[in-house]
Amino acid sequence: MGPTGQPQSLARGARFTGSGVCLLLAALTALWVVRDLRLVDDPARLWWAWAGSGPERFLTASTLYDLILLCVYVVVALVVPRSPVAAQALAVTAFVTLAVRAPLLWVEGFAEVYPHGLRMRAMVSTFVALGLAAVLLIVVAAGRRPVRDPGRAPTRPGRGARLTGFLLLGPAGASAAAWEIHWFRQNPGSSSLYAERFTGSGGALQLLGMPAGWLSLLLTAVCLTAAVGALAGAVHSRPLGLVAAVLVGAGGAAGVSVAVRAELFAAFGRLDAVEQLMVGWWAFGLVAGVVLVLVLGRRGIPAGGPPRLAPNVYDGYGGGDGAGGYGGGEGRGGGYGGSEPAAGAFGPPPPASRPPGW
Repeated sequence: MGPTGQPQSLARGARFTGSGVCLLLAALTALWVVRDLRLVDDPARLWWAWAGSGPERFLTASTLYDLILLCVYVVVALVVPRSPVAAQALAVTAFVTLAVRAPLLWVEGFAEVYPHGLRMRAMVSTFVALGLAAVLLIVVAAGRRPVRDPGRAPTRPGRGARLTGFLLLGPAGASAAAWEIHWFRQNPGSSSLYAERFTGSGGALQLLGMPAGWLSLLLTAVCLTAAVGALAGAVHSRPLGLVAAVLVGAGGAAGVSVAVRAELFAAFGRLDAVEQLMVGWWAFGLVAGVVLVLVLGRRGIPAGGPPRLAPNVYDGYGGGDGAGGYGGGEGRGGGYGGSEPAAGAFGPPPPASRPPGW
């Protein structure tokens, strides 16, 4: 909405500029994924490296979240030229890019594992990605215009999508926060050990990876913001909710695949409480992500409600206060239902003495 309350959308030039920037981000991310595919020679081995259980984990540079970003970039680039929520989709893409790439400016976990040249390429790639994300925000801020075509007005999720988004994204965000509280309590009185979850200085981090604590913070913020937005019917809740759904669903898919490989479901009764909760969280994330993508991926409803017809059309078929034709109230009447037609409903009333030819 603009300052006057009028719906706003992106101009045509801003849409195509944003789409082009997303394609550049997709190409930049794809280079790292292709590099790792060539390194492992088998997509399945790369998947296990992303899931954290493969022997190539510290040889590959990309992570599961690079694949997520790649999918987001491609989808947004394709839909933005005609999407009614183009501005929101580009803004969400920019913020998620900043959140995923920013930790590479301070993490230390890969300093002794990867060659210096590869680390420098990762740093350059990070700065380019952050710069392109800033360009997306500038495009969104400078390209907004009042909506002239009602068909391009921003849309919000329908009632069912709003309720589903709130009921699934809310628990997902709360669970991510609860897990982070659990890990904090695992290191009582040792703030330096817990800080490693955000700095990556404890190692066990892939070149383009996010520290575990930062990932939990990202999931909590994205899911809870999308859940509250969905409950309020906010325009941004659909693109943000879809990104949250992909983040949660992909993490759940990776966890479930590891659980199946390690036969954790078959031995579920012999696991301790924390392990059972972890496996349950993975399963919930996978199911919730799929459901949310199917629900929030549907086209929304106009943010301002259905367009109102001209006042004389409503007044001509009026209603409650007797201003209309068919259902007028007492005394003022209406078409067929009152004692006399309302003035102006179907033209002036006939005169008492009709002229010739009336």
